[in-house]
Amino acid sequence: MLDYNNRLLFVTGFGAITFISECIVLILLPLTLPKWFKISEWESGPPVLLSLFLLAITAAAFAFYIRFVGRVPLSLYIMFKTVLVCLIPIIILVILYKNKSLERLIDVLKEQNNNLFSQTRENADTVLEEEIDILSDNKSDKLTLKYRNIVYIKSADNYIELHYIENDLVAKKLLRNTLKGIENQLAGQRYFMRCHRTSIVNTLYIEKLVRGYGGYSLKLSCYEEKIPVSRPYLIQLRESLSDI
Repeated sequence: MLDYNNRLLFVTGFGAITFISECIVLILLPLTLPKWFKISEWESGPPVLLSLFLLAITAAAFAFYIRFVGRVPLSLYIMFKTVLVCLIPIIILVILYKNKSLERLIDVLKEQNNNLFSQTRENADTVLEEEIDILSDNKSDKLTLKYRNIVYIKSADNYIELHYIENDLVAKKLLRNTLKGIENQLAGQRYFMRCHRTSIVNTLYIEKLVRGYGGYSLKLSCYEEKIPVSRPYLIQLRESLSDI
C-alpha cells in the first residue's frame, strides 16, 4: 500500500537488517568468543550452528520489521517466504567461501607443481652434466662425452656415427658398435629417444617435428640435416616432446 519512494525505502531496510545481522553474527560474535568460533577454521563457510543462528536472527528481525514497520499482518505463508529469503545470504556466503577455499587449494597445488617441476629440472640438469664413456664393441676405442653434448647417433653399417658438441661446433666420430648397444648404454636417460631404426636423437636439440611428403622428420637446432622419423616411434616421440 506504499508509494514508490516509501516502498523503495522499505525494501532498503531489509538490506540494512541483513547487513547488521551478518556483522553481529559473523564478525562481533566470533571476536567476542574466539574459542568457540575460530575464523581461521572456516574453510567451507561459517559453522552450521552460526549459520542457523544467523538465519534465526535475520528471520526474526524481518518478521518484526514487516509487522511493525510495514504493518503487514503475519501469516504462516509470509513467514515461510521470509525464511526462504533469509537463506539467500547464507547460501551466497557458503558459495563464496567454497570458491575462496578452492582458489587457495589451486594456488597450493600450483606452487607444489612448480617446486616439483623445478626439482625435476635441476635433477635432469645434474644428470646431463655427467659424463659417459661410449665404447666400441671390442672396447678398444671409446669417446667420453657429457650427456648434454650428444646430439645425434646414427647407424652406419657395422659402425655408429656420433654427432656431438665440441668447442660449440658439431663434431662427428665413427665407432665400431651397433645402435642397439649404444641404446643400452643410454638406457634410463629420458632425453635420448629412438626415432628411427637407424637413429637416436637427443630431444634437447629438437626444434620441431616436420611432416613432409615422404613422412615425418626432425629439425635440430644445431644440425642442418633432417633426421627421419618412422611411424613405430612417432607416438612415443610426440609424448616425450610434450613432457619437455
